[in-house]
Amino acid sequence: MTMKTSRGVRAITTIAATMLPLALLSACGSDEADGTTTLTVASYGGPYQEAQAQAFFEPYMKANPDVKIVQDGPSDNAKLRAMVEAGKPQWDVVLLANDFGNESQGEWLEEIDYDVVDKDALLDGYADKYRAGADVEGTVLAYREDKLATAPSSWADFFDTKAFPGKRAVNKFAAGGILEAALLADGVPQADLYPLDVDRALKKIDTIKDSIVWWDTAAQSQQLLESGEVSMGLVWVGRAADAGKSSPVKIDWNTWLSQDAYWMVPKGSPNAEEAMKLIAFMVTKDPQVEFSQLIDYGPVNREAAEDESVRANPNRPSNHLDTQVPMDDEWWAENLEGVMEKFNAWVLA
Repeated sequence: MTMKTSRGVRAITTIAATMLPLALLSACGSDEADGTTTLTVASYGGPYQEAQAQAFFEPYMKANPDVKIVQDGPSDNAKLRAMVEAGKPQWDVVLLANDFGNESQGEWLEEIDYDVVDKDALLDGYADKYRAGADVEGTVLAYREDKLATAPSSWADFFDTKAFPGKRAVNKFAAGGILEAALLADGVPQADLYPLDVDRALKKIDTIKDSIVWWDTAAQSQQLLESGEVSMGLVWVGRAADAGKSSPVKIDWNTWLSQDAYWMVPKGSPNAEEAMKLIAFMVTKDPQVEFSQLIDYGPVNREAAEDESVRANPNRPSNHLDTQVPMDDEWWAENLEGVMEKFNAWVLA
């Protein structure tokens, strides 16, 4: 899951202590004397990036012995922009959340080469001009089955503290999904969600403000659910699924918000051609199925999404695309700063 950051629109997972510092990678990103091409790939770190290494990076290097993949992290929107503007992109492939890589941010990115990457193999909405989907994620309504008499089945239930008592865990980030959830709960049709009526959303959230426990990190959201401090939470699906493995936490799949990750290539990468080949490999069926067995997210490859092993998991986001509420990434890219200012002022009021 930094937002998503959506995790920039979201912040995901703890960064593994073993990630190579960027300063050590100054020699990467260029052809070496022995003919080996070194690709530096930046991702979120932690178990998430470990799964990517097992499903994507290691098999690609095995199949392409003339390519060496060096991992770095954490990936970061601002760091990518700074590299490109300095004319020295040290990352060749970058994983970022859905708040970045939109057409308005194309000046920092190479266009995805869909002569190399099979666009038709990707699920609808996951093949954009400057980015290709990495996996299907989401922000979901998770709840403690032992603390509620009946299971919630809508965002309206999330805002109903009489019928569904208890505290609510909510990401303290304007683009974390709470505004969309509030408007849907207040009766706004999904088709009319954007542009967001921020004032109306904040007025709705006011009705449960005293019941909100704010979280800043994914680990906090999971702990709030596992401990029972909250009866419900607006959390990332991976954390909700993990919480459900050790405590009576369930996910309501009647409505959920898209918060995805995308592969991108920084503008001016000296290895852009090889970077496109790596992305093409990572979005094919077998690596996508393998990745989905290692982490609780869904594949973006159409065939992989229909694989029996993927379909068998009830908490796989790609199994619930019919109830997904897509976030408008372009709208957030244009309005994030102003909305954040208003949201933060409301939180402190």
